[in-house]
Amino acid sequence: MALFNTPSLLGGQAAKAGLNCNSCHDNGRDNRHFYVEGLSSTPGTADVTSSFFSILRGNAVKDPVVIPDLANPGKISRAADDQILERFIRTLIVEEFSGKEPNQSTLSALATYVRAIRKCDGAQIIDRRLDDQLQLVDAAIGGALAMHRSGENATALILVRAARHQLGLIDERYSAPRFKAERSALLDSSRQLQDIAEAQNADLFNPALTLWHEQFTANLVPRLRAGERHSLYTRKKFRAAWKQVPKPGL
Repeated sequence: MALFNTPSLLGGQAAKAGLNCNSCHDNGRDNRHFYVEGLSSTPGTADVTSSFFSILRGNAVKDPVVIPDLANPGKISRAADDQILERFIRTLIVEEFSGKEPNQSTLSALATYVRAIRKCDGAQIIDRRLDDQLQLVDAAIGGALAMHRSGENATALILVRAARHQLGLIDERYSAPRFKAERSALLDSSRQLQDIAEAQNADLFNPALTLWHEQFTANLVPRLRAGERHSLYTRKKFRAAWKQVPKPGL
């Protein structure tokens, strides 16, 4: 799931814009609120053959399509024994979004996640909470440690970037002046992850990343949780802030 949420997986302009698989397929489903000027006709649509994403797929025609719900069966087989889904995901990353060639571990993890997507009973939309994104940080760090131990260093680095992306999304929710110290700590934490990822000594990667996670969990997470009710994770505060955002066509 952490890979599904990292922009660096896609590469190209999508990554620069902060887009990832989850941007269009929220929790693996669709996203009725997705809208990018010039790429969407209405919220919930995207032009995936735009040269903005990739010159390989660009067709010089504005033809946005409705973002599909991945819980619904599609044209691509999801059988675990034929690798068709893995090949399809690879094509999306490399050709549709100009991403770097993913290794087999990355493709396997993404395909496993897509195969597990199911429709849920009850409410279709729930509030996003701080713990949702902290869980993604934990998953990304745990995955990075496991990948590095197995020699999959490229995937480990992508997962570190996935954790950094979640820190950025958490930062956005703590935009009030009262959270200046927390935002500074989030930025420092992100920079520390960057330093760990860029370190040349591979033997220090896992110990350094483990220590980062322990300190992040012990020192910063409690402060974030203590302030969550005053942040944009609270529906009332989020709605008030949302009203100030310019809307498409207005």
